[in-house]
Amino acid sequence: MNGCAAALPRSARLSGKADFDRVFATARRKGSRFFRIVLTDNEHGYARLGMAVSRRVDKRAVVRNRLRRQIRESFRAAWPGLPHVDIVVTAKPEAARAERGEVWRDLLAFWPLLVPAQ
Repeated sequence: MNGCAAALPRSARLSGKADFDRVFATARRKGSRFFRIVLTDNEHGYARLGMAVSRRVDKRAVVRNRLRRQIRESFRAAWPGLPHVDIVVTAKPEAARAERGEVWRDLLAFWPLLVPAQ
């Protein structure tokens, strides 16, 4: 990813227990077929992403990492149009058993729901 202009900046990721705790404490919750989404407003001026894909989803690291990559890439594609929120995406076990295309469609359908209606 060196020099990739389309890469998601490090500042657009939640890092640290305090960030995650704040989101879970003051959050709005939404769900989709394969994911649970928890979000709260932030003062950073851009959306930030955190992910939780546990061993309960699948014991194989390769499957969990694939889900993380899909979440991160779909967020990156939607990032410029998202409101200023901190988002934690938690995968459901069904996501590990689903086809990649189904997971991708589920993620892409979710991001527009975060944008307030005008």
